[in-house]
Amino acid sequence: NRGFMYLAPRDQLLNALSRVLPEKAGIAVIHSSLPALGPPQGFSPWDALYSLGTLACRGWTVALPAFTFSFCSGGFFSVKKSPSESGMLADALLQYFPEALRTPHPIYSFGVLGPRAVEIADCRSSTTFGDDSPFALFEREHATIVMMGCSWAYNTQFHRYEEIAAVPYRYKKIFSGTADFGNGPHEVHAAMWVRDPAICRLRTAGSIISAPLWRGQIEAAAAEDIARVCRADLAADPYAYVANVRQVSSVLARRAEAEAQPILRIAVLGSFNLHILEQAWRTQLDEMLPARRIEHTLVPFGYLHPSILESSSELYRQAPSIRVFCDRLEDVATDSSMNLEQLAGAVRQYAELIATLHRNIAGWTIVHRFAVIGVAADSGVLRANAVRVEKMNAILDQVLSSLPQIVWVDLAAEAAAYDGPAVDARLWYVGRFAFANGFSHHLARRWSSLTLAMLGKTARVVVVDLDNTLWGGVLGEEGLSGIKIGGDYPGNAFAAFQRALKGLRERGIVLAISSKNDEDLALRAIDELPSMQLRSVHFSARRINWRAKWENILDIAAELNLGLESVLFVDDNPLEREAVRRNLPEVNVMDLPSDPALYADALLASPYLSTVTITNEDVRRADEFLARKERETQHTQAASLEDYYMSLGMVLHLSSLDEGNTQRAAQLCQKTNQFNTTTRRYDLRALAKLADGGADVIVIGLSDRYSPLENIGLIILQPEHEATGRVDLYLLSCRVLGRGIETAILEWAIGRAAQRGWRKLRGEIIETERNTPVRKVFADTGFEADGPGFWSIDTGVEPTLPRWLTIVVQVNQ
Repeated sequence: NRGFMYLAPRDQLLNALSRVLPEKAGIAVIHSSLPALGPPQGFSPWDALYSLGTLACRGWTVALPAFTFSFCSGGFFSVKKSPSESGMLADALLQYFPEALRTPHPIYSFGVLGPRAVEIADCRSSTTFGDDSPFALFEREHATIVMMGCSWAYNTQFHRYEEIAAVPYRYKKIFSGTADFGNGPHEVHAAMWVRDPAICRLRTAGSIISAPLWRGQIEAAAAEDIARVCRADLAADPYAYVANVRQVSSVLARRAEAEAQPILRIAVLGSFNLHILEQAWRTQLDEMLPARRIEHTLVPFGYLHPSILESSSELYRQAPSIRVFCDRLEDVATDSSMNLEQLAGAVRQYAELIATLHRNIAGWTIVHRFAVIGVAADSGVLRANAVRVEKMNAILDQVLSSLPQIVWVDLAAEAAAYDGPAVDARLWYVGRFAFANGFSHHLARRWSSLTLAMLGKTARVVVVDLDNTLWGGVLGEEGLSGIKIGGDYPGNAFAAFQRALKGLRERGIVLAISSKNDEDLALRAIDELPSMQLRSVHFSARRINWRAKWENILDIAAELNLGLESVLFVDDNPLEREAVRRNLPEVNVMDLPSDPALYADALLASPYLSTVTITNEDVRRADEFLARKERETQHTQAASLEDYYMSLGMVLHLSSLDEGNTQRAAQLCQKTNQFNTTTRRYDLRALAKLADGGADVIVIGLSDRYSPLENIGLIILQPEHEATGRVDLYLLSCRVLGRGIETAILEWAIGRAAQRGWRKLRGEIIETERNTPVRKVFADTGFEADGPGFWSIDTGVEPTLPRWLTIVVQVNQ
């Protein structure tokens, strides 16, 4: 050991490596973090290369990770030029040794040096960790896996055994992009079994050899030992390498639900180069809808018009349900010499083109309004001015505004909100990209927020912290007098943030509190401080205590009878935010900026608070939760359950689909998850098509002594055969469950089926992770099992409607 101290640092490294490697030369896969070893002053990567080169001279083949995870988000991979994203030692190896090779995988590549480098580089890798991958070769050829300064959590070899064991938290995904493996760039597809975010652990059984080096350790284990232990562990417990099983289970549940939904097909449409916009939108949606299957359609450059006018085009075959038209006025004009009349004709033609596609393909269309945001000097476009733009936008309105499910994006407002240039002359000259790269991502985020709203994936409750979030300062330390709210900065910024929250409540977003504080003092601050914009009455649920905030959120969601995916958590403390992310991955967590002056804008820009429609029910939602508490009080005072129902004075309103209730019906289809028999996500146009095709599309409304009429459900009855009808969809808002109306509506449906001449009525339950409350509704109403997932009843049975419920029917005959 004394002799070791006098060796040069590079020889010390070589000595430590030699101690953990077998005597017989073979393959060494080395994961490294040199700074973690605390090397002596003057040590450089070239000293490490000396050790690796010496090993190669001794007959070892060395493989260093040169992973490039940026390819997963659309990055370009070059086998010769792309830098390693898993440490610079692999780059140094490839640069210093001309005989070193890089394996040709766009994500998991290795820099390899030694006698078996060609064999490793020739692995096909049908999947990243499959039997023809380097990882399989490492196992077959008894490679040694070395962790040089980094923990075993970074060892990628065990991913192979997760793939073999088909653990439930991994799934196959195809990553596509452009790569250059030495023969020029071309499109490539990498099939990889990816794992959802979780902390993994590798538990080996006495097979690790260690050698101290400087302030750290070098450890190694034989690949076959890792294989043996991993296979045994995962056979006994598929979650053996997952630290937070609850988090992973939640992700699996969301993925299972998403896979039960149809593929979401989207398209960006325009006359310029759309590649940056399309990639940005893809990235944003992957982040916001991580488990949803999404397919993108990109019309080739210059083929917008024929793709819409030719019914046999790829665009119609794909039939994207969400489309974005993002042409600028200068793209529509085509000729800078156009007079106003000619320009108006071109804009009208463009609007009619949008309308044609919108009428022919079901779904939503997002349309950019024209704006003056700057263009490249030689782009051959019309120099737009504000007056001309206003007139052309009026033509878009005239043609499109009467169509359902058209959503507008104000390009001028988006450019003003973006902190940077909206256009980049260089990008225009190089590739005819209309917008700057950063602004393209800003637009894609806006499209994604609208997509969430269209799919019913936005938040219905905002749970806020108090200290340094709702007000400035820490109440427990500074007291009421030390709280900063109103007046000068930062108090005025917190007041603005509260006004923004109040505005959200007025459009139907419920507010709640989760705070570590003394409740009595906190409520005094809320209700007594004169500059507070929000009072305790504005919060539908409160948890002010010293429990973990994620536990409070669980309680709040249960109290409001809302799913965790409906919650947006807002807190200034990053540690609290991370705790919620780890323990409640379904919850959407907002990262507040460090400056309170930016709080309000950041809140209103959250994609989880976007809307495409606001219904009367939305506006009244927060007040409805207060009415719910009054009903609960009445419940505790009633002598019996039937007396309680009678005391509510409930009136059930059953109405055919019409202009006044269609928006709400479509919204319920998108957002209702718990009491939902089939979770079929019909939009406005699909509901109208069902009604026109002979189905009863019945909107369910409810009023009582505490609340005015509110549309709270939907039931669709379709003819199945000549004498049989089917309950295609039956859903109710979770807020009205437990009042005895669930079976009453089906009793009415039996009578309605008899009126239509159906001798039998069938119902269907498609089970999801979240619709447990609805699964017994047919059995509870007297239906009998009629095959897997189906129930049926003879309509000759006399319906038994409860006496405590008044039913008002306005159904088209």
